[in-house]
Amino acid sequence: MKNRLQRLQFVCLFCVQAWLTAGMAPLLAAEQGDDFARLYGTLLADYWRPAVSIHGIETTAFDYRQMATDAGQADSLVSRILETLRHVDTEVVQSGELAKAFWINVYNFSAMHLVLQHYPVDSIRSLKISLVKYPWSKKIIDVGGQRYTLGEIEKQVLLKRFGDARIVFAVSCAAVSCPDQGREPFTAQKLDVQLDTLVHRFLRNPDKGLRLDRQSGILTLSMILKKEAQLFSDGYGGVTEFILPYLDKEAAQWLQSHPVRIEYFRHDWTLNDIRFADGGERSATEY
Repeated sequence: MKNRLQRLQFVCLFCVQAWLTAGMAPLLAAEQGDDFARLYGTLLADYWRPAVSIHGIETTAFDYRQMATDAGQADSLVSRILETLRHVDTEVVQSGELAKAFWINVYNFSAMHLVLQHYPVDSIRSLKISLVKYPWSKKIIDVGGQRYTLGEIEKQVLLKRFGDARIVFAVSCAAVSCPDQGREPFTAQKLDVQLDTLVHRFLRNPDKGLRLDRQSGILTLSMILKKEAQLFSDGYGGVTEFILPYLDKEAAQWLQSHPVRIEYFRHDWTLNDIRFADGGERSATEY
């Protein structure tokens, strides 16, 4: 009888521990995500700049020169972010809005970190970063003890896991023609609104997002939409169907009733660095 009671107590204790562990996982995920988001939010607040014109294209920018200087100091903000990411338990940031926001923030920070490691550069495709001008295959960030490339974060983690095409308008490769970064990090609570806002904003930019010439019947889109054409075809019925809800009513109605020829903007890989704002330093970027 005594042994049976002891076994019962053990089983009950095990069940309670398992229940507590399961219950703590979301809290742990939120805490880890909040720590990173708080530090990353400080980085954005310090170095993010409102939209400027670079090569005639309106884009938000960063003060990379000051960021690089500060990153070289002991216990810098960048080093604290890197340390926080190294200790994240990736098992608890696998799914849900919290995980999606977390990994988008990781991508955007990683792109900037890649630039900072080689600064000064005038493009993320600089030969100083990658001799083949393909930085997306470089192991750049340690998250939870595993090193990731930008390509892995975008394709294998974000798009494969979450299947949300709006993600391609949220991840910024630190270039003029890439989607603009917001001045705040992505959060689970506001993520849906943040993503829709970015898509709207990007497609309203006539120099890198979308331009509709009714007279010629030419619809010019970002090269990103061409690159990710399969993604839009698989889940949204094509690029045109995807963009319609994000256009003003008149433009959407016109597109639905007129044939168009789709062309694409040339992608400007110039770093979204405030020092390259028109009237400032000139970039030697190769496209």
